[in-house]
Amino acid sequence: MATNYRELTINGLWKNNPALVQLLGLCPLLAVTASVVNALSLGIASMLVLIGSNFAVSLFRNFIPSAVRLPIYVMIIAALVTSI
Repeated sequence: MATNYRELTINGLWKNNPALVQLLGLCPLLAVTASVVNALSLGIASMLVLIGSNFAVSLFRNFIPSAVRLPIYVMIIAALVTSI
């Protein structure tokens, strides 16, 4: 039983951690920033996109049919990324 808990912990913290994967995906963008001002503006823009997309998806969740939910979410996020 202890190995199951150990494997579960290792998988949750390292192998199957979506936050870690997304953080590693941002590393090339962070390397492009040469100053603190650029890094701060990139962080603020990312935060605005995340907050805006979460708000929009929460508003429209009950009105969108489940069959087309994922493409609509992608379109909402793409619109926010393009606008910011």
